[in-house]
This record gives sequence, C-alpha cells and structure tokens, in this order.
Amino acid sequence: MTALPPSGYYQPWLRRQARATGAPIAVLVALGVLAAAFALIAGVSDPVGLIVAVPCSAVAMAIVLACYLWLDRWEPEPRRLLLLAFLWGATVAVVVSLALELATSEVLGRGLVLTVAAPAIEEATKGAFLIVMLTGARRREFDGVIDGLVYAGFTAVGFAFIEDIGYIAQSFGQGTDSAVVTIVLRLVLAPFAHPLFTSLTGIGVGLAVSRPRGAITWYAPLIGFLAAVGLHALWNGSTNFGLVGYLLVYLLVMVPAFVLAIFWARHQRRRERDVVLRQLPAMVYYRWITPMEAGWLGSIAARRAWTKAVAQRSGKSGAQALKAFQNAATELAFLRDRVERNIGPPDAYYLHAELVDALARNRAQAQNTLAQNPSSAPPLRPMPPAYATPPSHRR
Repeated sequence: MTALPPSGYYQPWLRRQARATGAPIAVLVALGVLAAAFALIAGVSDPVGLIVAVPCSAVAMAIVLACYLWLDRWEPEPRRLLLLAFLWGATVAVVVSLALELATSEVLGRGLVLTVAAPAIEEATKGAFLIVMLTGARRREFDGVIDGLVYAGFTAVGFAFIEDIGYIAQSFGQGTDSAVVTIVLRLVLAPFAHPLFTSLTGIGVGLAVSRPRGAITWYAPLIGFLAAVGLHALWNGSTNFGLVGYLLVYLLVMVPAFVLAIFWARHQRRRERDVVLRQLPAMVYYRWITPMEAGWLGSIAARRAWTKAVAQRSGKSGAQALKAFQNAATELAFLRDRVERNIGPPDAYYLHAELVDALARNRAQAQNTLAQNPSSAPPLRPMPPAYATPPSHRR
C-alpha cells in the first residue's frame, strides 16, 4: 500500500479522475470568461450601474447557491465541478445564448425571440453542462436526482448572475426608478427563476441515470427539458401583459412551482439518507466501518458534531481526513445501492475496492492526527449509540 499524499487525506481514484478530466472544460470556460466580460462591459453605458449591479446580484445568487449546497450535504459534489458548472452558466451558456438570440432576432423579431426562441436556446445551453457531466470520469460523480438538481442549479445561477448584472446595469441608463424596479423584480421576487427552470432538466437527467436503461433514459431528460422551456417561455411571456400579468404568473405559477420543487428536493434528500442507512449494516458486517462509526454516519448532525470534535483535537488535517472518510463511506453506500438495482457502472468492482481502501486510509490518517495531539486537548464528545438495528426498525 502506498503512502498517503502530502495533503493529509486520500481521495479515491474516481475523484482524482474527475479533477483531471475537468481540464478541457476549464479551458473552454476560460475563453468564455473573456468573451462574457467583453460582451457585458461593451453593453453597459453607465459604469455606475455596473458597480451597483455586481454586488447586488452576487448577494442574491449567493443565497440561492447556499440552498443548493444545503441540498448536497449527503454526497457533496467536488467543488471543482461545481465551480465549473457555475462558470459554464456564467460564460459559455451566456455567450452562446446571446449570439444565437441576436442571430434569430433578425429573422423572428424581438417578441418571438423573447417568448419562444430565448427560452429554448437558454435552457439548451445551460442543460448542455449536464450532458458534459455524463461523459468520461465525470459520469461517476452523477448518480441521481440530487446531483442533477445541484449541477443544473449551479449552472443556472451562473447564467442568472451575469444576466441580472446586464439588466440592472442597463436599467440605470433609464433612471433610478427603473433601476430599483429591475432590482426588486429580478433579485427580490425571482432570484430562483433560472435555477427553477433548469432544475426541471436536472430532474429529468437525474431520473434517467438513476433508473435501469429503458424508455425513461430518453423520455425523462426530454420531458424535463420541455418543461423547463415551457415554464421559461410562460415567465418571459408574462412581461407582455404588463405588471399585472407578471404578478399573476408569479403568484399562480412560479411560486407554486417553486414550492413543489422544494418538497421534491427534500424528498430526494431523504431518499439519499435512506440509501446510506440501508447500506450501513452491511458495511459494519464486512468490517469496513465499526458500529460506532456507523452511528456517526447515520445523520448529518452526527457527522457535523464528529467533524467538529476531531477538528478541536487534531486541527484542519484531521478534520479533512475525517470528511474524506465520511464522503468515501457515502459514495460506497451509493455505489452498492446502484449495483443492487442493476444500474452500477461497468467498473463497479474496482471502484468498490478503491472506496474501501479510501475508508481505511482516511481512518488511519484521522487516528494518527489524534494520537499526535497532547493529552491536554479537549475530549471528544460522547458518541451516539452504535448502529445495531436495521433502518426500518429505527424511529
């Protein structure tokens, strides 16, 4: 067995591969950054508007991103891929959408582009990142509805961040009152609009990858995309009927759709928890984890308390090793669940062995850091009860 890397914690092969295969996307995104920055600056006549728009949009989008990060706590996605998703939406999707909408406006006119072409173009360019996630080693990081929601959400937030900056900055040229109305409509009432649209595509792709191959593999993403385009078109079209039409669509369609999306996301998050709980007894049986470790792994609150206690004793390195241990345990539970449902990847055997090895390595690293601490360090908090009964018998 090779030595631990200098970083102090061990990442499974699939995470290292996901980092390596992200490089081509990063180059594409870097080019998109330059193009998006040029288009944004060139389209703004009042620099004051740009100065105000950037922090306002950043605050609103940060709140939306925090919601997606909360949703992604059971099996956190690699931060590099989440950053790439955000940058894809803020650069590649924005630039391609702008170019296609300008081209189609010459043929269809501004009204049809706003209500028909723009929703289809924008949802396609944002949803394209989900297709990218299904290629290469990145595919191993995409295994369910929650992943679809998170990657779709981050991509859409990136898109909305740039779009909101553009609209708000341009509104300053029409007076302060217009700027205030634009800020309220886009950042206060509907900061979730673009994430909500693209999340429908994410749900469709997530359902497709979490089911055995069949008709749903093709129908679910298509239905999700069409639903995203339809809701987006309805939202854009509401502006043709003035403020009253906008508010009616907002209250009767957007708010209920947003509430339904929240309940759906919470349901899927509970399903992720149940997957982990179902797999913990087998992981204890095969001695990959101990009963007390299973007790800590059974809830987000217990994991957080465990990590905090280890951080107090052994600092950042120990906490990183423990988080890597927790992530490996979760990914192992998800992998075993997918294999049991006959949708496991072709190299499931090797990934399984890699994750079991990651558990042992990160446990050893966390324990080593604890052993090196002075005896005067604060004691660990009492551990929760050992995981002794199947999840179906627990209240």
